[in-house]
Amino acid sequence: MQAFKKVSTKPLTEWLVIIHDKPGDRSKIRPEHLKKAAIPMIEGRVTNCGAVLNKLPKDDNEKLDFAGSSYNILAESKEEIIEFLKKDPFAINGIWDFNNIIIYPYNCFARIGKDIPQ
Repeated sequence: MQAFKKVSTKPLTEWLVIIHDKPGDRSKIRPEHLKKAAIPMIEGRVTNCGAVLNKLPKDDNEKLDFAGSSYNILAESKEEIIEFLKKDPFAINGIWDFNNIIIYPYNCFARIGKDIPQ
């Protein structure tokens, strides 16, 4: 399964995306979301992704307080990003709040690598 169409006809722009969660619990859907998150990274279209937290946990035993998700995505347009996000388990299961999504063109100055968890 590919996350984006294979052949792009336009130059790709990097975008910063922040999408907040609706009230509720994402924990039951999170394993499926994480499994599918690796696909667009391997394809090279997502350069960075992760959870946005409401606060830092006090220690490793405290449950994470999720506020939403963030992405850096290489795409032709905002519309392409929205179509990509709509296929995510968090969107399909009503976790994300699409009414308040933030999408900006992004000009990365530098990037430090981090391996995709297996």
